[in-house]
Amino acid sequence: MGKLMLASTFGLVSHRLERIEPDLKGKTVTFITTASKKDSAGFFNRMARWKLRALGLNVREIDVAVASYHDIKTTIASSDMIYVTGGNTFYLLQSLRYSSADAIITQAVQEGKTYIGESAGAVVAGPNIEYINRMDSEDPAPYLEDYTGLGLVDFSIVPHIAGPALGESAADIMRHSDGTRRMIPIRDDQAILVNGPNVELIER
Repeated sequence: MGKLMLASTFGLVSHRLERIEPDLKGKTVTFITTASKKDSAGFFNRMARWKLRALGLNVREIDVAVASYHDIKTTIASSDMIYVTGGNTFYLLQSLRYSSADAIITQAVQEGKTYIGESAGAVVAGPNIEYINRMDSEDPAPYLEDYTGLGLVDFSIVPHIAGPALGESAADIMRHSDGTRRMIPIRDDQAILVNGPNVELIER
């Protein structure tokens, strides 16, 4: 595993990014907005962009559902970090796969780029996203047949535990977990930091 920050709501824990990226000023982050195109996550995306800029980062926004392979590859290659927003996880994975952004991101993280995932962006980093159908609709992704995630980590994030909007869905996921996969539930004020073999649950 490389360097990752997996959060429910990035804006609440953004200052913790410096735990794995201590020198942020002047660095560039590819900001992938795709998941939010099929979900009402606009406020959280605006907050995330503002928080990233407040940390001194340059933000390059891209939607992998419509961007060319060349633009995706060159944008990520010229950035220090990758940020994947919240929204609909199934639409996100479908778009990542059909654009080949999944392979580009996986290689970039293996080569040392930091991955930041918020909600759907955190879920898709794991081995498989099928479990999130108790929170997200599969309807926006009619061509997605394989629910295999990016595999950046060997566990599955359950975001928004005890949250005001999606807390019941998150609890439902945990109730129906059959123990075949490692599930880590996180509240909106929590995140998982991964730095190589070290995995840490942090709070605001």
